[in-house]
Amino acid sequence: MNVIVKPFHLPLLNREAKLYVMLPEKMEMDASYPVLFFHDGQNVFFDRDASFGVSWGIKEIFEQNDMPKMVVVGLSCANGLNRLDEYNPFIASKAVSFGETPRLTGGKGDAYLHDIIDTVLPYLKEHYPVDLNNITIAGSSMGGHISLYATLTYPKVFKNALCLSNAFWISEDAMVNYILNLRKKHKGLIYMDTGDNESDDFDYLKANHRVFEALNQKGIEATYRIIPGGIHHESDWNKRIKDIILMIK
Repeated sequence: MNVIVKPFHLPLLNREAKLYVMLPEKMEMDASYPVLFFHDGQNVFFDRDASFGVSWGIKEIFEQNDMPKMVVVGLSCANGLNRLDEYNPFIASKAVSFGETPRLTGGKGDAYLHDIIDTVLPYLKEHYPVDLNNITIAGSSMGGHISLYATLTYPKVFKNALCLSNAFWISEDAMVNYILNLRKKHKGLIYMDTGDNESDDFDYLKANHRVFEALNQKGIEATYRIIPGGIHHESDWNKRIKDIILMIK
């Protein structure tokens, strides 16, 4: 399967990104296809592009298995702590460093999502056979965090969300309170999971459980799984993403 890679400018964030687009094989004339949209797009298709040398292997999964026909899209992330700014609509509750000077992150999540909604999606509609009424947004860690927020905040745009190993700890109270005060309805698929061996520094299990309980309290249906032995790495997400994609209706 062919993956098209092109530079892409995000105007609200004023940064350059890479846009990855994988089209279905044997496309039908005049057909349009659901979209599966991944954050951290550099990690989705190719080991050579992946931040830590191992991708999700999405290209091989679609080539080697009987998968639904869809257009799979990836948008590369910002560098360093700027990634945490863009993947979080809230200001973080704790400073992090990840090799940089420690600081509070977050606050650019809505600008990031509006760059997708107002710039990336119209571009896809113009150039590829996409059904923008059937978009699933997906990611891991902070990508899972922004995916859940995206589908809850813009449910008419992002119908479904696949959220793996979610870093809800970074703004745990803010996310829980946001969910409990939601007024918008959500009828699509929400899939959440976390491994029980994600990190020694941050409590993924507690944060994910609190967010799932908030969804339940609000009457928002979600599937939540704890992955025995699950670690925080693309190789682990590769093992389970095929079956998760098959959950999309």
